[in-house]
Amino acid sequence: MTTGSTAAQTPARSTADRIARQLLLIEDAAPRSLVSLRGSLVLTAVRCVLTYALIPVLAPLIGWMGALATPASLVLSLAAIALSINSLRRVWMADYAHRWPYTAFIALVVSLLTVVVVNDVRTLLG
Repeated sequence: MTTGSTAAQTPARSTADRIARQLLLIEDAAPRSLVSLRGSLVLTAVRCVLTYALIPVLAPLIGWMGALATPASLVLSLAAIALSINSLRRVWMADYAHRWPYTAFIALVVSLLTVVVVNDVRTLLG
């Protein structure tokens, strides 16, 4: 391949796209498939069911679970943040057409999870 044909294959990117790709540490990575997003979605669903359904319902029934609820919530929230950012990186690496709305959604999710993490840390520190 000549350098001219390689340059022709690289899509033109806006300044905002280039900045986002630098922040996500993907820069000029080759486009990839979005197939692996399913794992992130499944873990997020499990985290939501545990955090918002099972822990609040079971905590009063099982006394020791009350002590484990906050640490479990903290671990699950941190995992959800990491997986959300990882899925965002995949969307950007795939050059998904709706990557900006997805970025806004993930920013909102990470912001809300950060509030949960801060509250959990405050609760643990007493």
